[in-house]
Amino acid sequence: MATAAVPEKVSDDSTQCTICFYTFKNPKVLPCLHTFCEHCLREWVQKNDGDTFPCPICRQPVSLPQNGVEGLKDNFFIASLVKAVTEHNKVRQGKDDVLCTSCEEGKPATSRCSECAEFLCESCESAHRLVRATRGHTLIIFEELKTGKYDNVFRARKAPPCLKHSGEMLKLYCRTCETPICNECALFEHRDSQHDYVQIEKVAAEKRQTILDLTPQCQARMEFFRQTEEVQKRLKEQLQLNAEGAREKVHKTAQTLIEMVKEESDRLLNCIDTEETSRKKQIDAEIEGAQISLASAKSTCEFAETLAREGGDYEVVSFSQDMAARLNELTKPPADKVDFKLANITIDYSVMGNKLTKNSPKTAQYSLPKATERELCSLLKSSRQSVASSRTGRPPRLSEDSVLGNVSRMVNGEW
Repeated sequence: MATAAVPEKVSDDSTQCTICFYTFKNPKVLPCLHTFCEHCLREWVQKNDGDTFPCPICRQPVSLPQNGVEGLKDNFFIASLVKAVTEHNKVRQGKDDVLCTSCEEGKPATSRCSECAEFLCESCESAHRLVRATRGHTLIIFEELKTGKYDNVFRARKAPPCLKHSGEMLKLYCRTCETPICNECALFEHRDSQHDYVQIEKVAAEKRQTILDLTPQCQARMEFFRQTEEVQKRLKEQLQLNAEGAREKVHKTAQTLIEMVKEESDRLLNCIDTEETSRKKQIDAEIEGAQISLASAKSTCEFAETLAREGGDYEVVSFSQDMAARLNELTKPPADKVDFKLANITIDYSVMGNKLTKNSPKTAQYSLPKATERELCSLLKSSRQSVASSRTGRPPRLSEDSVLGNVSRMVNGEW
C-alpha cells in the first residue's frame, strides 16, 4: 500500500471549489477531471439550457445525466481528502469537536486507528484493543497526533465497504467487468471462468504506474501551454508597441500635413489679398472716372438749363455753339464697358493637392522584429518538441519555417 498524502501538504486548490471558493461540499467530478460542489454545479447548469453544459474552467461540453447534476460522478477521492484535511486541522488546532466515529454516542475522540481510519473514544479504544480482529491495530492518541508525526494516518487508504454485501470490503478487482468487488461478489456474481479478478492492490499498482507514465506528457503539455502563454503575452506587448508607434506616426504625419496645408493656405490667402488689392485699384479708378464724368455732365446740364431759362438772347446765342458741342459730346455712347470679371477670384488648389499627395504615406506597417520573432519561434519549437518527445520517446524534426509560419499565423490572428 502506498504512503498516504500528508494533509498539511495538500494545497487549497485541491480542496477548494473554483466557483464558490469554499471547501468542497459533495464534490462532483466532470469528464475533464475538474471538480466542483454539487450545489455550485446545479446553479451553473441552470444558466445553460439544453442537455449539455460547458465546464466552468475549460469550457469542454459535458452531457447532463437524466437525473441531472446528482447523476454526475462523485469525486470520492477529493471528498476523502477534504475530510482528512478537516480532521487534521481540528486535531492540530486542539479543537474539542472531534467526535468518535466508531460509535453513535457522540463522545469526544481520544485516539485514531491507523488501519480503520476511525476516531475512537475511550470506550471504543478499550474495545478496539480487546477484539481479536483489531487488537493488532495501531492506535495513536491525540497528543501524538498534534505533533504532526502521524499526519499520514488521516489519509489511511482502507478499502470502502461493498454496497451489495454488508460487512464486506471492496478488496478485489474484476478485470472482466472493470469494477472493484468484494469476496461475496467474487463467489456469487463473478465466479465463472469468464471473470478474471485479482487483489485490488495489484490493479491499483498497475494503474498507478500507468498514471505516472502519462504524467510526463501532461507536464510537457503544461510547459507548452506556458510557452504559448508567454509567446502570446510577448505578442500582446509587441502589438501595444506597434500600435503606439503607429499612433505616433499618424500624429506626426498629420502634423506635417497640417503645417503644409497651413503654409499653402497662407500662400493662397496672400494671393487672394494681392489680387483683391489690385482689382480694387482698378475698380476704384473706374469709380473715380465715373464720378468725374457724372459731375461734369451734371454741371453742364445745370448750366444749359440755367442758360436756356435765364439767359438773354445775346447770351444764348453766344454760348449756343459751345453748349451744343458739349451736349453732343456728353450724349455720345460711352466708349468703355464695365468689366464684370474684376469681381471674380480664382484659386488654384493643385499645388496643395500635389504636396499632400507627395507627402502622404500610402501604407505603413509595424511588424514583429525578426529577432523577437525568432526568439518566440524558438520557445514554441522547444515546447512542441518536449510534447512530441514525451509521447514518442524521441524528439521530432520540426523545421524553422513551419515554426515561423505558426508565429506569423498567430500574429495575423489566424489561430
